[in-house]
Amino acid sequence: MKARTVPPHPPKNKTTAILRLERINSDLLSLRDNLKSYTCEPKTHGLFEKREAINNELEGLRSSNQELIKFIKSTKRGFEDRIESISARLIQFRELERTVLEYIGMAKMHC
Repeated sequence: MKARTVPPHPPKNKTTAILRLERINSDLLSLRDNLKSYTCEPKTHGLFEKREAINNELEGLRSSNQELIKFIKSTKRGFEDRIESISARLIQFRELERTVLEYIGMAKMHC
């Protein structure tokens, strides 16, 4: 899987922020699908727990992104107040993506 690069700078407007959050959610679904692959089946209890924790983080970030998207779309003001939160989501996504890729590597080593 090729990781998509998410620009580190904060979005300049509502449309860019919404598109970026929607792209992250799409990537989160892709990461979740990769974890469901038979090559990523956990072979140890530790890997099982790690996969479950990662799945929970993926779903949590996706859900909170959906709420943020809904908030940004529904309000005329408030986008400026959420820029920091959006930037934090971008960073959180990158860290989670790295964690998923590390897990996939560990799962493949235990085949």
